[in-house]
Amino acid sequence: MISFLLNRAIGAVIVILGASFLTFLLIDLAPGDALLAIAKARFGLSVSLDQSTIDAIRAEAGLDQPLLIRFGTWLADVVRLDLGNSLVDGRPVIDLLAERFQRTLELALASIGVAALLSIPLGLMAGLFHGTWFDSLCVSLATLGSAMPNYWLGILFILFFSVWLGVLPAFGRGDLDHLVLPALTLGTGVAVTTARLLRSATIETMAASHISAARGRGLSETRIVGRHAMRSALVPVVTVFALEIAFLLEGAVAVEYVFGWNGLGLLFVEAVDARDYPVIQAIVILFAVLFVAINLVVDLLTFWLDPRTRAGAA
Repeated sequence: MISFLLNRAIGAVIVILGASFLTFLLIDLAPGDALLAIAKARFGLSVSLDQSTIDAIRAEAGLDQPLLIRFGTWLADVVRLDLGNSLVDGRPVIDLLAERFQRTLELALASIGVAALLSIPLGLMAGLFHGTWFDSLCVSLATLGSAMPNYWLGILFILFFSVWLGVLPAFGRGDLDHLVLPALTLGTGVAVTTARLLRSATIETMAASHISAARGRGLSETRIVGRHAMRSALVPVVTVFALEIAFLLEGAVAVEYVFGWNGLGLLFVEAVDARDYPVIQAIVILFAVLFVAINLVVDLLTFWLDPRTRAGAA
């Protein structure tokens, strides 16, 4: 276990450093005038800029230094937990991240909850009753859901629940009812993928030799499903759920835009458009840390859920 955690820690450092440096490089190579983009975002499109203002922004952004020096300076600041200030409004980047991350986390967790409530019972039942009309119905619904873009499904939900029925708000972030439609939109997209995966895993698990052995020992079908089959079938589902959480935290930009949910996804788009380097780098390193942490949790859960993993480690 110690060796496992040590390897994961080394891999985490490599991933975070690599993602950070590649982001620095790609932003530096991006077409367009970075100084002009920063200045326009800060002062507005109608303001005429003199050379002294542009030179001041260049020095503030560190663009008068070579790339490697800028990266090293930024990395040293991050080690001291100093993410700097936004080049657009001057606010501490850590405050921006905390504000937007809370909103995206709310939406991500609610979406995963919706996905779990929909996908686990449907996928498990479809796998247990493989080949029946119920299985065909679940597969058809999952295929239909996979073909629908999230933003289009969100618009349909707005038309039905907000415009026609008038029971849920269509836009903004406020009370709990504002969370229902965006969570349902994102959760449905995750649910259709997870349900199909759980169905396939259940079919495969129920045909495995250890399930046949359990039947041979006279165990009831309920105990076989609950104690043996379900744990094995949930292993790939745990992986998908964890990766989907990482994806949702990175920001489903289209859904956030449709519902006016001003989270990390929209913050990242705004920062890239304005070439707000400190905000871009902070979001990238946050995503990298979340990705590494979630993958570590997945590995540990897989180790616990799947006896074959523990046997291989031994």
